[in-house]
Amino acid sequence: MTSTVAAADSAAALARSRDQGPRHSLHDVWVVTRRNLRHIARTPQLIAFSTVQPILFVLLFVYVFGGEIRIPGVRYVDFLLPGIFVQTVLFGGTTAVALSTDMASGMVDRFRSLPMARSAVLAGRTFADLARNIFTVLILVVVGTYGRDRALRNRI
Repeated sequence: MTSTVAAADSAAALARSRDQGPRHSLHDVWVVTRRNLRHIARTPQLIAFSTVQPILFVLLFVYVFGGEIRIPGVRYVDFLLPGIFVQTVLFGGTTAVALSTDMASGMVDRFRSLPMARSAVLAGRTFADLARNIFTVLILVVVGTYGRDRALRNRI
């Protein structure tokens, strides 16, 4: 009898803790976002790939191929940088892969056992990837602006 009452009490406490409103859901999203940002910061390969790859694309396509490609009426650099922006954001969209890895490793099951919002796992991962993409695009803007100015001086 005692175990039945204890189980009912813990189930009721769990139901109350999960139904605490949007403020608690946002807090859960923030906690999962911080966890994912820490994971990104502790993975040097991910940081190197997401920052070095766009820089190399800009340098490669502006300086190596820039002098060879002629587009009448349009400067090649003005045409190139928006394409590299889109390419960088699409390559950085790894939310589904990361969630699949978390599911395979059992992390999502551990999150489900906690008294937190169900949407926090997906939203937290999405916001962490958004922050990483914003960081990468800012680096790309700086390198692209510098490369564009240099290319315009060199008439590429």
